[in-house]
Amino acid sequence: MAKVKEVVENGADVDATDAKSSIYEVGYVMIPSIPEENLGGEVTSLKDSLGDHGAVFISDEYPKMLELAYEMSRSIANKKQKFSYGYFGWVKFECTTANAKIIKEFLDKNEKLVRYLMIKTVRESTMSTKRAYGKTDASKRRFTPKTEESLPLNVEEVDKEIDALVV
Repeated sequence: MAKVKEVVENGADVDATDAKSSIYEVGYVMIPSIPEENLGGEVTSLKDSLGDHGAVFISDEYPKMLELAYEMSRSIANKKQKFSYGYFGWVKFECTTANAKIIKEFLDKNEKLVRYLMIKTVRESTMSTKRAYGKTDASKRRFTPKTEESLPLNVEEVDKEIDALVV
């Protein structure tokens, strides 16, 4: 079966599967040595670079300083550096498969990132809602059984019934 090819704007031949748009999400950890006041500029620079490579943004979360679960290392300027903290953020965008490969190569070379993860996802929000755990209101938990009118017990009749069951 022959592959279908399309001609894109720059004139290069691309497989039809490469021209199909998909939704991607990139979760990233930026180096902690970036000053807090320069973080916005670095994030804007990263997003502009993704946009230059064909990404159409859907949603994102501004990076926050987090303690990493384990120490990560990254070679920056031919020197291995270890990180135990980093700015974690994410961005969700739409682009073609061919552009996703180019974006991956760009992220691999970006020395401001300690690590990143690029996944294919869906357009809808996949964020789970936070649930309140703990004690609930005591009035909601209490069980109050219905009271039935009790008949006066006759001890002799109860003893006779017990004896009849035992014999």
